[in-house]
Amino acid sequence: MSTRELQRLQTRQRIYEHAIAIFRRDGVAPCRTDDIAKAAGVSRGAFYFHFPTKEHVLLERMRETESLICDAIDVLPADTPVVQVLGTLHEALGRIWEPDPQLLPDVVAVALRFTATTMSDQQATALRSTVAARFRAAAERGELSGRLPPETLGDLYLGHMLAGLLAWYASPVLPVRSVLDAVTDLFWNGARAPTSAAPPRATKTNAKKKKKKERRR
Repeated sequence: MSTRELQRLQTRQRIYEHAIAIFRRDGVAPCRTDDIAKAAGVSRGAFYFHFPTKEHVLLERMRETESLICDAIDVLPADTPVVQVLGTLHEALGRIWEPDPQLLPDVVAVALRFTATTMSDQQATALRSTVAARFRAAAERGELSGRLPPETLGDLYLGHMLAGLLAWYASPVLPVRSVLDAVTDLFWNGARAPTSAAPPRATKTNAKKKKKKERRR
């Protein structure tokens, strides 16, 4: 890496770190790009060179978060059951957001807008790609229902996780991991592959019919 390239990356990181700090202090909407540039010791033009909008700073925060989660998942063996993979994801999300929840709604909003514009590209984000691959492998092992393609099921799952994070943010009475585990339990009970059908439960009507048949005999 050239000296110029290294300096460019260092400047970008400095702008990013100061922007996040000011977002936490002032909020994203009221924050002025001039304040970020001044804090980072760069010109306003330098800020826009690295981040065209404040939303792009939040996208960087989203990618940073996804990278940490994917790293946690990637160390799991390829044949790890999908429920264990999801538990690892929940634990990583808890570690990231529980101590620093302030920007969560803004990051989730940006993530949803970004995903909506890149729905046809499964590789658009690292986490979406990782989850799709794990769901695909789980489907091949017979762990998932075949009613929907694994990629679609993965997107539905991630949507549930974002909703779970926002629900936790609104009422953080439980740890993030507990909330996401419960949300996934509800999701999983509808997504898992069907098991052997349980015998029909006896009803009073069926019991009466059975008794009448026995009497006739």
